[in-house]
Amino acid sequence: MKLVTFCRKGRKELGAVSDQQVVDLRRAHVAALQHSGDTDELAVADLRVPGNLPALLCGGEASMAAAHRALNFVEEHKLESENEGLCHPLSEVDLLAPVQRPGKIICVGLNYRSHLAEIDEPTPAYPILFLKSVTSIIGHQESIVLPRVSEQVDYEGELAIVIGRRGKSIPEQEALSYVAGYTCANDVSAHDLEFRTSQWTSGKILDTFCPLGPVVLTRDEIPDPSALRLRTILNGRTVQDACTSDMIFSPPFLISYISSLSTLEPGDLILTGTPAGIGCNQKPQVFLKPGDQISVQIDGIGTLSNLVVEEGGR
Repeated sequence: MKLVTFCRKGRKELGAVSDQQVVDLRRAHVAALQHSGDTDELAVADLRVPGNLPALLCGGEASMAAAHRALNFVEEHKLESENEGLCHPLSEVDLLAPVQRPGKIICVGLNYRSHLAEIDEPTPAYPILFLKSVTSIIGHQESIVLPRVSEQVDYEGELAIVIGRRGKSIPEQEALSYVAGYTCANDVSAHDLEFRTSQWTSGKILDTFCPLGPVVLTRDEIPDPSALRLRTILNGRTVQDACTSDMIFSPPFLISYISSLSTLEPGDLILTGTPAGIGCNQKPQVFLKPGDQISVQIDGIGTLSNLVVEEGGR
């Protein structure tokens, strides 16, 4: 299932992509219950399928089953766009960041062998972790804003893990069962700010520096997150092309390791690192400039695209 947060006519809702439509999961769930005559479930319909993804995840298996039921109802009855407001053409909605305000955005640095090779760095003994801010999150087709305080803003295409349930000290062999799904991310970085000190945070937390989306593909559709092709495309030219099997620390290991340090909660994000090909390592160096179009593509998930604008030109 491809879960999205969408906005139409000023109304923000949780949806699922089906062909070229977005299904309003909350309304479709109510319609499915009315059709079946399930009055007991109808009484708690808004609790089962709330209007945002973290709340849905907090509902556990019952909420995810209800979301699947809603989507299946629309697909089985071949309901078309605008049918009682249950679904809308993709072209008529804005796809926002699927997770709007996660509790934590935990990022991993230097996690691809190809990236280490291009900068001639040794393999880290432990995952290198840093955080991004909630205000850095934007969605598909929203603009990355180049701040006046930096002249070296770079792209970093990444696979992001969306945590589905609460967990602490999660065994590695059980880690994927704590995943809700996966999405595309761009760990936009201001390198001149990032390397002012030994801590990278200054170049990572800027507003709009965490594009996310366009969908969260649920984990049942990605049996192995270590076998996905990731590409980053700048103005039509492929600048990063790798497989997630090149990660030094795999998604299950990262989930287990991070949960040994901090409790993971529904809606938390883990950005798993970027492969070779970022702009600062090219010769000559390539940094983002106003008018650039940057996209991150991952097998099955889709394409996250963003326009780059200067500060004040959003």
